[in-house]
Amino acid sequence: MEYLGVRALAKLLLAGATIFCVVRVSTAGVLRVPEEWPQLQATLYAAETGDTVLVSPGVYSGNFLWPNRSGIALLSEEGAAATILDGRRTETVLGLYFAAIDSTTLIRGFTFTNGKVEGT
Repeated sequence: MEYLGVRALAKLLLAGATIFCVVRVSTAGVLRVPEEWPQLQATLYAAETGDTVLVSPGVYSGNFLWPNRSGIALLSEEGAAATILDGRRTETVLGLYFAAIDSTTLIRGFTFTNGKVEGT
């Protein structure tokens, strides 16, 4: 029986851990902001078709871009009165510029405020 050296074993474990951390199971899931995902934008980019991005109450400031993927649900836990997306008067609040939007895409339960429209 051949034994691996300590360095070889460490490299093998590191490679396995790297693959485990990078690969995301492609089954539909719930991505919780901010409990599991601190940044809303990063969560939107990580979401796959069929996923739900569930946002806890609070004010989320930024100019968010919808990913080029259909079938994502962006939902607030407690509705529009408790969950606010604030554009800080710098850009649109939620940009859908190159997004793949269809009847399976859902955005519900948010107040959009302080968005800027071109020329204003």
